[in-house]
Amino acid sequence: MKKIIVASDSFKGCMSSSEIGKRIAVTTRKLFPEVEVTVLPISDGGEGLVEAVVKNGGFLRQEGTFCDPQRQPLTAAWARRGAEAVIELAQCSGLGLCHPRNPALATTYGTGLQIKAALDAGCQTIYLGLGGSGTHDGGCGIAAALGVRFFHQGKAFLPTGATLDQIEAIDLSDCELFNSGARLICLCDVTNPLFGTNGAAQVFARQKGADEALIAQLDHNTEQLTRKVETWQNCSLAAQPGLGAAGACGLMLKGVFRCEIRSGLEQLLHWMRLDEQLTHADLIITGEGRIDSQSLQGKVPLGILHHAQTANVPVLAVCGQLGIAKTALLEAGFRDVLVLQKPSMSKQESIRQAPRRLQEEWTAWLKRNQSIDRER
Repeated sequence: MKKIIVASDSFKGCMSSSEIGKRIAVTTRKLFPEVEVTVLPISDGGEGLVEAVVKNGGFLRQEGTFCDPQRQPLTAAWARRGAEAVIELAQCSGLGLCHPRNPALATTYGTGLQIKAALDAGCQTIYLGLGGSGTHDGGCGIAAALGVRFFHQGKAFLPTGATLDQIEAIDLSDCELFNSGARLICLCDVTNPLFGTNGAAQVFARQKGADEALIAQLDHNTEQLTRKVETWQNCSLAAQPGLGAAGACGLMLKGVFRCEIRSGLEQLLHWMRLDEQLTHADLIITGEGRIDSQSLQGKVPLGILHHAQTANVPVLAVCGQLGIAKTALLEAGFRDVLVLQKPSMSKQESIRQAPRRLQEEWTAWLKRNQSIDRER
């Protein structure tokens, strides 16, 4: 074995994508110094996107002062490559920035300020990674920061999740995104619609701090605004998959800005030239904090697996918790699966022990499989 690629999603609340790769690389070099290990930080468009494109996509890190979901000042990063910008919604609108967690009041305004900064810097293509949000404002905060005005009873106001149904009119005449002629591309890998049983509020609002009553209110408000925007903009939004990402941000981003929506993972793998790197690899390691049935329906491990299978490179999956039969993963095409949580461990203990367990499990596996080679 001459070359290994590590392209794992983060283990949320435990290890970042970069840390996972670094620990595997250090352990490998101690045992087999001649083996080349390439670490590709991975994101599906959510947290870690900016770091990933700066490290492996040829982008340069930019910083500025924007605001958090409570509109308090916040220093946040974005990335630039020529006239292209990459913005990670979680940098200014992430769940970890919401104190307290209340999607009824949180705003994406800070993310809009980041887009404005990219436009002011001359960027003409804006990639916006959706994911990890603590908000549910339908993207109204983003739109407001870019010059869109919202009205209730003739007065302009900044809508949040609690007041989406109060919007009676919008004014796009001063919208900087339109005036600049820039192109907005949203990156995400969820398929949830704006509202309904599988919509943004019903699926995601609970983890953002909403109780059942608030979930119902957010779902209702989102539907009310969706119907209005469909009429105002002469478009169809309700049934479109993916618009429910990041607190229904697709409502404004697609309904008003007519953004393009792409797979965040596929766009990142394109920037990183994964297919090119796989031509020289003998093994690729991928994973996420918990691998379950959803992992076989389009998340990071499955995306990596598909690229690796095309190149005939074996894939090792690593996870903190396994919520699906190992045989299902082997049948899907994974060479093997490493599970860091022992049956006797609590969730808290498994998180605490994960870095050590990763090194232990990888060391044992590598010693057993050191002669592995790509499937030519």
